[in-house]
Amino acid sequence: MAGWPISDRNLTIKVARPRVRSLWLLLAVGAVLAGCDSRQGTAQASVESQTWANTQAANSISGDPVRGRQIAQEKCSACHGLDGNGGPDPHVPKLAGQSLPYLYWEFRAFKEGVRKSDLMTPNATALAYDDITDVATYFSQQIRKPDVVKAQSRAAWGESLFYSRMPSCAMCHSSGGRRGMPMMGMMGGGMMGRGMIGSGAANVPRLEGQHAAYIVDQLNRFATGERRGTVMNRMAASLGEADKQAVADFLSSIP
Repeated sequence: MAGWPISDRNLTIKVARPRVRSLWLLLAVGAVLAGCDSRQGTAQASVESQTWANTQAANSISGDPVRGRQIAQEKCSACHGLDGNGGPDPHVPKLAGQSLPYLYWEFRAFKEGVRKSDLMTPNATALAYDDITDVATYFSQQIRKPDVVKAQSRAAWGESLFYSRMPSCAMCHSSGGRRGMPMMGMMGGGMMGRGMIGSGAANVPRLEGQHAAYIVDQLNRFATGERRGTVMNRMAASLGEADKQAVADFLSSIP
């Protein structure tokens, strides 16, 4: 099937050419994304979840971490820390050691209006696509430092919930740190949001060592539907407040 190429300096993606009638439907409900050339705008006109997920398949991302560090120091360090291990607010996520595809596509989601944030949207919009590639590459290469958990019994309960719920969180989002469980990913991607690394799509975060407060906040956003994720919305809504905190405490303590 013929397709249109979407390219920046370090990323090339093939998007399948839809039928003419489907294309007009996408154009009717979508918006041309800022910063794209005319072919990019046409191919990515819709910001519906499935269309966004499709654009994330079969990509290759490679940036300059040295230049990325400079961008991080100027644009990101006040909130996320220069090494990506977080600033003063535990509701702001750690970026260190995060999956490169996840970082790249989340930055683009903020830039292109697919994901909303009063703070991140203007910052991401100000970045060129090459900047996004470089800063995502830099943060992905940093080492994440886990948090110290004081409520050990609650974290132990969170571990039990993480591995034993049906369906289990670990089925898609295992930390990889317990008896060889495979790393697949949970929050933010595919059936959980907009893609799954384990199945070849891009947008799945690593949660080991993430701030518990941030994990709880995002679970609440999924539970209310503020963040969209076919399975993640249902999973988050099924957790009580104590369970969310317990799972978050467990995940935040994993190296």
